[in-house]
Amino acid sequence: MKTRETLSVMNDDTRALTRHLADLLRREHGAMADFLVALAQFDRERRWVELGHTSLFYFLHRELGLSKGAAFYRKTAAELIQRFPDVVEPLRDGRICITSVIELAKVVTPENVREVLPRFFHASKREAKAISAALQPLEAAPRRDVVTSGRPGAREASASPESAPSRRAPAADPSPSFDFEQPVQPVEPAPFAMAASARPPRPVHQLAETRSSPSAPSCAGSTSASSRESREARR
Repeated sequence: MKTRETLSVMNDDTRALTRHLADLLRREHGAMADFLVALAQFDRERRWVELGHTSLFYFLHRELGLSKGAAFYRKTAAELIQRFPDVVEPLRDGRICITSVIELAKVVTPENVREVLPRFFHASKREAKAISAALQPLEAAPRRDVVTSGRPGAREASASPESAPSRRAPAADPSPSFDFEQPVQPVEPAPFAMAASARPPRPVHQLAETRSSPSAPSCAGSTSASSRESREARR
């Protein structure tokens, strides 16, 4: 179990560490303010042109290696400091965050700087957006008149009911309609088909005789010839 002396020593160490962190945070704010003041002077003299950059943003992004978001925040803050030097002290003591500088630059003017600047103290990024939206006047939606060219008589004729296109009647269905409830009448066969179907079939032996009839003379001829040869041999 920890004693009171141990707890007091731990509390003293925690408090000392807290003071050290607070001192580092003040240094960070001061270093950021000093950096932005020097950057504002660098931009005022357009020193980034001598290094071959087209703007301060590309100098911060390409020369110093900052991300595009970080370069945009610092570029906006440097331009804001050139216009309103009163922003430096709130940035140095941490009352204004670097992320809220973007929204402050949208609404601050030389006339309202003393009134608008304190409204952004200790404001988060979302709160700064809300303040900026409340201070910006609402812009009316652009109005556009459409002008059409044409003769008045033609416009009236097109609007009259006589000129309206007539609707065509729907085309008849080409497919025939069947009544499935009525019985289907049988179709009578043709007379030739009835006669052919009424003729009885011929017997099998008649069909055989009919098929063998053409070859009968040749067989008879051959028989008579053989009998004549036998009679001559007997003689």
